[in-house]
Amino acid sequence: MSMWVIPCIMSAGAALLLGAILFSKRGRNPIFGPLALVMGILALIHGLTAWSALSSGNSFFGKQLIFFGEMAFPVGLCFVNATFLRHFSPTSIQRTHKNILWIGMGAAILSLCLFVWPESLMQQTNKGEVVFSRSVGLVMWSFILLSLVVGLSQLEQILRATRDPLRFQMKFVLIGLGGLAGISIAQASQLLLLPVWSQTNRWVGGIAACISLALIAFGLVRWRLHDLSQKVQVSHQALYTSLTFLFVGGYMILVGIVAEVIKETGWQIGEALGALVIFVAGIGLVIVIVSRQARAELQQFISRHFFRTKYDYRQKWLEVTKAFSACDDSQQIWDRYLEWLGRTFGAPRVTIWKKFEVDGKFHQIRTVNSEDPPQPIQDKHPLIQRMLINKEPFVIGDEGGENEGLRDFLQGTKAHICIPLVTPEEDVLGFCTLSKELHDRSYDHDDFDLLRAIAHHVTMLLIQFQLVEERSVTAKWEAVHRFSGFYLHDLKNLASSLSMVVQNAELYGQDPDFQASAMRTVRTTSQRMMDLMAKLASQSKGLEAEKESQIQAVDMNELIQETLESLNGSGCRPTFHPGTDIPKGQVQVEPIKQVLLNLILNARQAMEGKGSIDIVTVSDGQDLKIEVVDTGPGIPLDRLESLFHPFKSSKKTGLGVGLFQCKQMVEDNHGQIRIESQEGHGTKVTLTFPALITDT
Repeated sequence: MSMWVIPCIMSAGAALLLGAILFSKRGRNPIFGPLALVMGILALIHGLTAWSALSSGNSFFGKQLIFFGEMAFPVGLCFVNATFLRHFSPTSIQRTHKNILWIGMGAAILSLCLFVWPESLMQQTNKGEVVFSRSVGLVMWSFILLSLVVGLSQLEQILRATRDPLRFQMKFVLIGLGGLAGISIAQASQLLLLPVWSQTNRWVGGIAACISLALIAFGLVRWRLHDLSQKVQVSHQALYTSLTFLFVGGYMILVGIVAEVIKETGWQIGEALGALVIFVAGIGLVIVIVSRQARAELQQFISRHFFRTKYDYRQKWLEVTKAFSACDDSQQIWDRYLEWLGRTFGAPRVTIWKKFEVDGKFHQIRTVNSEDPPQPIQDKHPLIQRMLINKEPFVIGDEGGENEGLRDFLQGTKAHICIPLVTPEEDVLGFCTLSKELHDRSYDHDDFDLLRAIAHHVTMLLIQFQLVEERSVTAKWEAVHRFSGFYLHDLKNLASSLSMVVQNAELYGQDPDFQASAMRTVRTTSQRMMDLMAKLASQSKGLEAEKESQIQAVDMNELIQETLESLNGSGCRPTFHPGTDIPKGQVQVEPIKQVLLNLILNARQAMEGKGSIDIVTVSDGQDLKIEVVDTGPGIPLDRLESLFHPFKSSKKTGLGVGLFQCKQMVEDNHGQIRIESQEGHGTKVTLTFPALITDT
């Protein structure tokens, strides 16, 4: 009998010892507490199993406690999984809590039945075996089986959610827990077919538990030793001094032995020769010690063979260049950057932010989480201001209490590390944030070195693609101007067709056949003209018209009123709210009118006859602003990002140059255009121009 219970005693002792260690260190890591609970349940199961096997009376109450532990084990396993998932996959924690609640309620009900009506649920034979009634065994072991399957699926979800290096560090802990769940699933499956719990189950379960506990212990030891190796390091100077001392000492001992051997040869000059050897060796040693090259070689040897960095930078660089080499545009660069950050670091939350030219704000464009993105932040945000001062990765820390905007940002992103993407001209293209690594691991200098190098590489790639896009736009504009002559030639031919109809109408205007033919010609020609003009309308005045326009002092309220009077056709008519004491602005009249007309027509088309358009003028004394606000459907975030990019239009017949040309016209007048929009909440366009300062 003793051979059957040895595995149970070993597994109970190992679980008890491991649980006590984890319980004593539960304050250092939130996962240690739930793990200690699972270890306690295992110690209860296998300890009582061994005691009931060795006990002469075969206590029936002990058997009840064993099966209570069998039902409590899935609850403890799900509790451990929930603690893991809280860090790795916050979006699934709500579903995990529901699973724990249902499994806990089921275990509580079955345990209550087990202790209230034990005799009617199970019987103990003379051999110490426990036999369950068919219906009770089916319900009990089906519940345990399903609960363990849920726990095992959660372990698989944790392994998928984690990334290296955390997966490498903790995989044996998860594998050990999976082994415990696996052997319990196998036993529950057997008991579903034959509800008899015999001695064979004892030693098989004990051996499997010993193996699984060994894996868990190995994983925990490697986990903690990894932290220790990252925190405790011998300085280069201390190791250099120690090895130099050992080298010099060993060298002098060797020289002394050689000198003594020479003396023992019996030569007449042996003693003098030995002294000479010591002298020459000493001189040579001094020369080597003071040699700069010798010191450099020794330090290189120490760095190569006694120290290692956290990352293999050569391998990392090959990995990065391979990932980014297949990118065809800037969007793919952002995607690859997010994948690399999530794969390299163990941060549960990673976000990437980009500055949108359309509104001058920083928007979250990429994240590994599925929560709603935080609100965009202004370029005056304290985090952006710090990036302009400190252009390298830095720790944000707990600075949220000093500023409400920063506090809201940290609360929404859980950011701990900020990595700016700053151009050589000190323009912030964007930035990314990393939350604290699991279990509050700290980022060391190797992490910051790697983040700095990759951020610089990504910034250069984005600048390169931006230059490529600008060249592509220039080439397209050249193509437009090249073919505009052909379009004008077609328009001339079409106009000639209409002219012929007018001339013939004087002679054959009363002829029904001529009328029908003329209408077909007018309809066809007008449609072709509209198609051509739709392509050329945004550039019909072109650069030459802008050059002819003269900058002059303009009353903006009068300019807007004249623009509104020129509107015709159906559609919502804007409401103008002129501001008081609005200073004049120095602008080109016709281009600014064209900009306003374009904005109003865009708002009309977006609202499709429903909603309102308000135009407001305001001034702070130095700048004057024109605000065009509509109550339309708003602009989606993906379109807002590229709203000023030419040849990208959401209209089937549009060339995508309207807003691009508006931006050019406003900037040619030393102004600025900003567009704020949120899908479902309308759009606000702000034109800002410098006010004309007059001497009073």
